[in-house]
Parts: sequence; C-alpha cells; structure tokens
Amino acid sequence: MRDRAFVKMSGGGNDFVVFDDRAGWFPRDQAGPLVARICRRGLGVGADAVVLLATAADADFRMVYYNADGGEAPMCGNAALCIARFARLQGAVEGKEMEFRTGSGLFRARVPDPERPEVTLWLVSPRELTLDLPDLAAPPYLRVGFVDTSTPHVVALLESEASVDALEVTAAGPPLRRHAHWEPVGTNANFAAVVDRSTIRMRTFEKGVEDETLSCGTGATASAILAHLWGLVDPPVTVRTTGGVPLVVDFTPSADGSPPTDPRLTGDARIVYRGTIAEL
Repeated sequence: MRDRAFVKMSGGGNDFVVFDDRAGWFPRDQAGPLVARICRRGLGVGADAVVLLATAADADFRMVYYNADGGEAPMCGNAALCIARFARLQGAVEGKEMEFRTGSGLFRARVPDPERPEVTLWLVSPRELTLDLPDLAAPPYLRVGFVDTSTPHVVALLESEASVDALEVTAAGPPLRRHAHWEPVGTNANFAAVVDRSTIRMRTFEKGVEDETLSCGTGATASAILAHLWGLVDPPVTVRTTGGVPLVVDFTPSADGSPPTDPRLTGDARIVYRGTIAEL
C-alpha cells in the first residue's frame, strides 16, 4: 500500500477513502484487516468505508465497497454518489450519464459537471416492504417499518425533529439493527421525523460501521418512501441528516398506494483531500 494514491470523499457526510483499482492492484485477499486499518480514526486515514473503482465487463465500471469493519457490502448510496463523480474525474467515463455494477446489481448515475459535487443516482424500486412492525413500535416510536432500497433499512418514526435530535442513537440503534426480524445479516436502523410535507429529519445507525454515521443515502431513500406511504410527505423529499448536507429523494408515486417507482437520490459528492498512503 505504500505510496498508493487515494481521494478522501464525503457523500452527504459519509466519508470514504477511494482508490482507483482498475489495474487490480488492491490486495483483495487481505482486504478485511487492511480496510479496518485504513478506516480506523486516529491511526489510519479515518473513514466509514473504503471504495474501489474497478473494471466491469458489462458496465462502465464496478464499485467495490468495504465497510469500516473490513466486511464487503453490496451497496451504499452515498458511496455510489462519490464513485460516480470519481469515475468521471479519473476518465473512466466520458459523458454525464453512466452505468456501473455493484454487489446489488446495475445502477445508473448522472454527473452534470465533474468539477462540481452534485450527483444524481437512480436506485432500485423498493423491495421487501413492510409498512408496520407493531411489535417494535413502542414509545418513543410512533411507527416502525422496513424496506430494502438496495440495502436493508428499518425506519422508526418519532414525534418531532427535536425528538430525533435528542435520541441516543448509539443506544437505540443496536436493538433494531440486530433484531431477530433480520437475522443473521441484520439491517441498518434509521430514526426519522416529519418536519413538513416535503422535509424529514433523519439519523442513522449503520451496520458494518456499528455506530451512528453523519448520513446515509439509501437510508434517506427508505425513510422518504416509508414516510410517503404513511401519508406524511410528498416527493421530492429533502432529508436533513446530521452531516448538515441535505439529500433529495424523488420518486414516482403509485396511484393504488403500492410502493413508488423510479427512486432517485441527489446529493453532494465532495472531494475533501487527496493523499498517498505512507505508514499504515
């Protein structure tokens, strides 16, 4: 890893160490402990995850994603925003539109200007939707639902933005994240409140990081979709995350109340700094 170049990127507050691995140099057989060292704050670069830009036979490129604990995960919305912009900056794609492969399948993104952070990502239609889990909806939660938006998410609805801000997410997250409903792989846990018909406040406890993160793109999408199906918001929905950089979730509602289609996530993929690995 010595002298390997990386870019530190932030997608809505999720931070990533991003490498160009199109030449296949990254030691995948050592990825677990290596990623954990890179992501460890204080002793490593510090990040929620490591993301690789890799080649793909059936798409413009492939995104390979490792959580901070070293485990490979199929997909991350905010990382996908970042890898899309990174791919354009690295010359892996030439046009504004691109298609790339992940562990959750093919995704499409649009980067209008690689010199600016705005990126739009098209996500998969909601899967495994459960509008209400009454056994989990104990105070302070008003409702609890589940949806897979390319990664699994449970969403607990709270009374107000102040309630979300006051919640001890590091204590509230693990019981939902590891609940028997989602054994053995678990789920991400989101805590949301409606601000108005077009805005929600959300905090996320992410599996693989095992802590609260400043943002979550697929979690924002899950929260917006469930809030819409609960009759509380209309698209597009601005999601306020702890990172302070809003995410915008849009989708096409269904006339019969079934899950919406064509979900889109728009957010900022910011380059924080560029560096090289020295002593790790």
